[in-house]
Amino acid sequence: MRLTRSLPLLWLAIASCGGCGAGSVSPSIINPDLETSLAFTNFSTQYYAAFGVRESGDNPDAFAMTPLLAPGATFRQRFLDMIGTGCPADLDLKLLLYRRINDDVPIGLDEGEAVENMPIVAGEIFNVPACSVQPLEPFTLVNWEAPEGTARIKIAQGTPVDEFITASGIFDNIDAAWEIDGIDPTLADLPPPAAAELADVAGKVVLADGSALEGIGVLISTRFRHRLNDVDPRNDPDAGFGDPIDFTETDETGSFGFLRPPGAYRVEFFSDDFSFRPAIIDVESPLSVILTVAEPL
Repeated sequence: MRLTRSLPLLWLAIASCGGCGAGSVSPSIINPDLETSLAFTNFSTQYYAAFGVRESGDNPDAFAMTPLLAPGATFRQRFLDMIGTGCPADLDLKLLLYRRINDDVPIGLDEGEAVENMPIVAGEIFNVPACSVQPLEPFTLVNWEAPEGTARIKIAQGTPVDEFITASGIFDNIDAAWEIDGIDPTLADLPPPAAAELADVAGKVVLADGSALEGIGVLISTRFRHRLNDVDPRNDPDAGFGDPIDFTETDETGSFGFLRPPGAYRVEFFSDDFSFRPAIIDVESPLSVILTVAEPL
């Protein structure tokens, strides 16, 4: 999943010349302040994640924290709003993973999605390159699926920052990922932040003539990823969707909806009496315009 692109470094402002005679204004090059953003995705199948970021060299207590992110959830924010710097040269990063208390209940059906009060994985890393290599919009961080008690974070995948990290040998593993094993003692007592706000994953099921269809089952699952190293993106054994985390039925208007944190989800439709076009939809939420057409079997 590649979410990055390069920001333009310059833009051209050309004022009216008025014949370009005496007193006219010549074309000028303006260097605006660059503004980049952070996108952090939790692709664990079961653990909740919180992520901290600050510009390197800041006050040790100056980490800005994301909300607590459920599996599949994504947090996006401008660096300027998060840490007060539009394009940080280098970053200090913090990751905290938390175990769910009621792990026998599907995610999304666990009221409050409560987690334990202390992390099961916690770590920090300093002086990770960002705009010092190249401005990116956004700067991506992905928490991959990993064995319990460990975490693997891929930083700015598929970008010049990733290439710099790989070439420099900062992380001594085949994925050039930040790997955390256990808990940094200085972070062991950090409680989880508040859960991320919920947003719609919603839509309608209709017949070919546009009439609403009530009572259609709808499932939603979260995206997971172990790593991203496949040559053929159409055949990706390292990623997929887990078991359904919630279910509902369409109402009398054919409408359905789930409230989940913004992120990556799969929506599936099922019925003994109808087939669907499409029957499975992969979405990046929030999204409220999903439409599928039902055809009698």
